[in-house]
Amino acid sequence: MDLFGSIFSPYCARVALAARFKGAKFNLGPAPGGGYKSPEFLKLNPLGKVPTLKDGKTVVYESGVIVEYLEAKFKKKPLVPKNAKAAAQARMIAAVVGEYVQGALGKLFVHMAPNRDKVAVDAVLAEINKFLDIAEQVIVAKPYAAGAKFTIADVYAVPTLGFASLFMPLFGVDRPLGNRKKLGRYMAKAKKDKLMGTLLKDMKVSFQAWQKSKAA
Repeated sequence: MDLFGSIFSPYCARVALAARFKGAKFNLGPAPGGGYKSPEFLKLNPLGKVPTLKDGKTVVYESGVIVEYLEAKFKKKPLVPKNAKAAAQARMIAAVVGEYVQGALGKLFVHMAPNRDKVAVDAVLAEINKFLDIAEQVIVAKPYAAGAKFTIADVYAVPTLGFASLFMPLFGVDRPLGNRKKLGRYMAKAKKDKLMGTLLKDMKVSFQAWQKSKAA
């Protein structure tokens, strides 16, 4: 399988984390043809976005759809609990962190300029903090996001919270998770975990490369 994108992107990272958990072999790299808008890549994904997964003749895009594809194809290590209540809880945590927290974080990209609008940035940061407060409420963190086992909740939570810890300091936020005890405990566990910790390290390396490319 070929996964096109950068591990710094939490959307790509969630796919990579799901694949690694399941033991699915994949190659991670940039879009073919020299860019996401190249004719070659647009033949695979007309939206011109990553992540995009090519599995033989099958092409899947949109991170959530790719994760579901992996879940259906590699059944031995399920991400979604069989119990309806547990499944709903794991998916709810994934939605809060993956859609709301990450969605708000993404709004910071338009404010990367040195002469950024402080009022606008503060408004985005307030929105991020609101959703982080909700994530603090719903996450279980005993020790994984939804409880005792690694689930789809972790697939979404680790990349997003890892991204927040790397990206928000660029906007003067030294402690993105603040005093949120459960989120802090969860990420401390994630950093020590072989699977999740490796992903976080990979994201940091990719983030540093991205920073250097912006400074060049």
